[in-house]
Amino acid sequence: MLITIPVTTLTGLVLFCVFIRFRLNSEKTLLYGLVIFSVLFPIVFVVYEKSNLYSSWRQFLFLYPGIVLLASTGYNHLYKYLKNRYLKWGMVAVIILLSFHPIKFMLSNPEFYYLYYNQLVGGLRGAYSNYETDYYYVSQTDASKWLIDYLEKKDIHGKIKVKATYSVEWLFRNHPEIETSYFRYEERSQSDWDYAIVANRYITPFQLRNNIWPPENAIHIVYADKIPVSAVLKRRSKDDFAGYVALIEGNNKDAIDHFEKALKIDDRDEMIFYNFAAALFNDGQYQKADSLLKRGLEINPDFEPILMYLGNIARSQKRSDEAVRYYERVLEADKKYFEAYVGISELLMDKDVKRARKLLTTCLDINPRYKPAIIAMADTYRNSDPDIAKKYDELANTIN
Repeated sequence: MLITIPVTTLTGLVLFCVFIRFRLNSEKTLLYGLVIFSVLFPIVFVVYEKSNLYSSWRQFLFLYPGIVLLASTGYNHLYKYLKNRYLKWGMVAVIILLSFHPIKFMLSNPEFYYLYYNQLVGGLRGAYSNYETDYYYVSQTDASKWLIDYLEKKDIHGKIKVKATYSVEWLFRNHPEIETSYFRYEERSQSDWDYAIVANRYITPFQLRNNIWPPENAIHIVYADKIPVSAVLKRRSKDDFAGYVALIEGNNKDAIDHFEKALKIDDRDEMIFYNFAAALFNDGQYQKADSLLKRGLEINPDFEPILMYLGNIARSQKRSDEAVRYYERVLEADKKYFEAYVGISELLMDKDVKRARKLLTTCLDINPRYKPAIIAMADTYRNSDPDIAKKYDELANTIN
């Protein structure tokens, strides 16, 4: 809220706090008290309750009218306090000056008002990759319209598959020849598509900061304040998808051939490296698989599947300390990647059983019905306290 509310409003709010002490009329005490309560109580409550909040502060927009009311009251008190008319004109000039930043953004980005960030964070450009931007996927409307026009201008007909990171079915409702469906951007190589519409939500900060996204196969980019918020991608090859199909069917040789071709066209997709490494590992090419996984981390250092796979490889080769480090990196990237808790605890069970139990307890606090963690917890008591181990085994048996 501090970095998205215009500085004009924040300044008025500060003025209200300054003047309320000696300009508050007794008859308005209850009125102001109710407004202040309506603004502060929801914030204090959700912090106390540790409620799950996401997508900026959209779940608190109902607070903003009260904030504006208090801010305008602050300006009103200052205006009355100033006796010199030149100071009053100066105050008006300051308000206009502070309003210039949000007004300029609104005029330049009429479709993206809600992406506004104030000067405290350097505007939208300063917030990019540090805070969420187009979490409502507004930019997909422009991207979809552009793709429809593109296909018509290029005279591209027949069955066309379009994937998107949020449903665009309604936007293509008048084009039955275009099949639309959802996909996760990081899993794009595992889907069959011809074009894709990808908003910058859920793209890792590392990829945004290092210009890995938008990718090279972007044929159109939607900008807000010169920041890319959505991209239309054109698939240049389906070898990555063919390789994935061959991999899940157990045809590792075919998968390897397809992935080798895919990497020559696209070496910025971490999932290709992951699946390619899996095919190589299944084929017994362990060193090459390890090398490819590490190349994948150069694109996305926090990609949990690769980190987990590297941990599993290290564990299978009796490099326990290295495996633990990879599992720990998984949990740094995603504390809900439950498999990593179990992986670490199993490696620590003989060395540091207290830490192993602590990790499993953390896992079960988040997901009390995660069966592998319950079984692993039973294993930590298997020799020292069979009765406790039995209780955990009984609990595990109640979960399908």
